[in-house]
Amino acid sequence: MPTFEKPSHDSTAPSRTDTLVPGEISDVEKGENPAASASGSEDSTALQPVHVIPEGGWKAWSTVAGAWLIMMSTFGYIQSFGVFQALYVEDRLSNYSASTIAWIGGAQVFLIFAMGIPAGRLFDAHHFRATMITGSVLLVGCCFALSAAQPGQYYQYFLSQGLGQGIACGLMYLPGVAVLSQHFAKKRALAIGVAFTGGALGRTNGFEWGVRAAGFFLLGNLTLGNLLMHSNYNPAHKTMAKPSIMTLLKDRVYVTAMASGLGTGWGLFFPFFFLQLYASSHGMSQTIVFYTIAITNAGAVLGRIVPNLLADRFGPITCQIPPQFISAALIFALFGVKDQGSLIAFAVLYGIFSGAVLSLYAPMLVTMADSMAEVGIRMGVAFCVMGIAGLTGNPINGALLGSGPEYAWWKAIVFSGISLVTGACLMTLTRRFLQEKRQKRWV
Repeated sequence: MPTFEKPSHDSTAPSRTDTLVPGEISDVEKGENPAASASGSEDSTALQPVHVIPEGGWKAWSTVAGAWLIMMSTFGYIQSFGVFQALYVEDRLSNYSASTIAWIGGAQVFLIFAMGIPAGRLFDAHHFRATMITGSVLLVGCCFALSAAQPGQYYQYFLSQGLGQGIACGLMYLPGVAVLSQHFAKKRALAIGVAFTGGALGRTNGFEWGVRAAGFFLLGNLTLGNLLMHSNYNPAHKTMAKPSIMTLLKDRVYVTAMASGLGTGWGLFFPFFFLQLYASSHGMSQTIVFYTIAITNAGAVLGRIVPNLLADRFGPITCQIPPQFISAALIFALFGVKDQGSLIAFAVLYGIFSGAVLSLYAPMLVTMADSMAEVGIRMGVAFCVMGIAGLTGNPINGALLGSGPEYAWWKAIVFSGISLVTGACLMTLTRRFLQEKRQKRWV
């Protein structure tokens, strides 16, 4: 049974690859020649250079800054689909039901996660830069295509926004998160949390010229983000065998975590897609209606920093479970949200705790890896499962709501709340399994 030393909190010392994952690291991962170790030879040619994780420095922090811009342009942009949902239901696609329109946003959420499988494979194969540039070009092009979509032509919105933008964001989202693990070990969760605050700021106003303006904004953001980001691959990883998906599916810790992601995904995105419509249908002022998603995203900034800071000490799973249960409680609290004051309070609190759940998901998956060479594929498969939840959850909520003008809000609230509670319970079980596997308390 492996034993573990107490983690060091010296933020100035660089980290070797064998300190990144709290499990059994292979000789190749350490940069050591297994044959030489067995024979006891001290020949210097038998040793490969030890790959160093810097834990800071210009390249590391510029990569965080670049990832922040990428998160704003991908997850932040998609997370603000509630603005489009309300606009489409009331104007551009008013001849379609809320459930049908939600498939556009659902496709985006599905693809930003599901594209993690090919993006993760490309990342593990050392194709970080090419993957990021391809996604950037595609996203900007699809944004301008959306600005030309005609009212009532559903397929134009689905192809340019749901399909095109979803694929583009998916190509950039996983590599933009995973590359941070190459620069940070002890402060990994914090670095990812800082980058995720960018995802709380994506926003677009109006349509046509508003979307075109967003396209130019994305062009500048993505160009700067790509210039700032740097990969820090361990050369030894390129020749290491990667686990197959079937191998990963035999890991009960990993499978339970993915089941938790499925339940969480069904419920977590409900306010981001429907809170604006909820406020509008309850007769609140258009000023408040317009800013509900922005208020929620503003709250997410705090939720993506403080829990991640704690996660580097107490473990990402430990710090993720309370926000999951609190997010579920807040969903049920929507039953009591009837005025502007309670709506603003809900938006801020939900932004804080849902932001913590989302930003801790990636660091949690990294802790399950047995080698840094498999981080991409582990994140990719789990992200795909989360994407399935995003694809189906919001259309289910839309169908439960009905076509209005009297929406059955209680049905969607109960479905989303129970889904989140289920996800939180499964994450609690995941924590127990990982504690047994790693033989440590804080995971």
